[in-house]
Amino acid sequence: MALFSNSLAVVRQYLSSTVGDLIIGTADSGTSTTLVSTLLRKGDDYYNEHHYRCYIYGGTNIGEEREVSDWTLTSPANTLTLDPAFTAAIDLTSLYELHYIFTEDEYRKAINMVIQSIAGKYLIDMIDDTTITLVADTYEYTLPDGMDYIHRIITEDTADSGDYDKDDEIDPRDWELISPRKVKLDDGRYSITAGLDLRVEGQGSQSTVDDDADVIEIPLDWLVQKAITFLPKAKIQSNKLDTTYSQAILLSTKEPRRWPNPESRRVVE
Repeated sequence: MALFSNSLAVVRQYLSSTVGDLIIGTADSGTSTTLVSTLLRKGDDYYNEHHYRCYIYGGTNIGEEREVSDWTLTSPANTLTLDPAFTAAIDLTSLYELHYIFTEDEYRKAINMVIQSIAGKYLIDMIDDTTITLVADTYEYTLPDGMDYIHRIITEDTADSGDYDKDDEIDPRDWELISPRKVKLDDGRYSITAGLDLRVEGQGSQSTVDDDADVIEIPLDWLVQKAITFLPKAKIQSNKLDTTYSQAILLSTKEPRRWPNPESRRVVE
């Protein structure tokens, strides 16, 4: 089980909240160009005059962001007008975020820059049981993408069962890692049963994220503080977030570390 596990949406919301740039809610109704939410109570034109953008992080139109071009509190009631139009009509499933400082793209880029900055330093657990299927008289197989270290390989009980018992772990003396990114089974010690899958357990670096449901397994508090330091500096200064930025630099100084499993072997590139 991962020590830390949060979706991109959760991380972005934590990040935007930390810099004072988050309103979150569920639409009551809408169209392709409007979103109605009784949660919003500011006077007419507030959200467009403050240059808010509306991002949909769940439900209909997930992943789309639009500018708020108008806001009316009473007529029509609690209605944001969005430009350009969403792909489909906003409905009760549409979960929204409002931001006026940074865009969703800027938050996502900052988060991915943090992920890239810690690659190879904080390893996450990975399990793959779909990449390698044994073939008769074949002893070399390409390893799953993303794994940098391997510490255990287990043979499936029976074909297509998806069952992997520890008793079926391949003796570490019976496999080795070779270039390029392959595992070689010992043809003198390991007996191939064609059609069985191999469960490969190892570690690798966190992948960058694009989808709101993508999971990030890096400590959240540190990740958010470090991401602040990657947000556009001009907007940090113009929105008087210099103190928040300076604190983030201090709080993110000590990078988290998670080293390879003691029994692991380095994948050979």
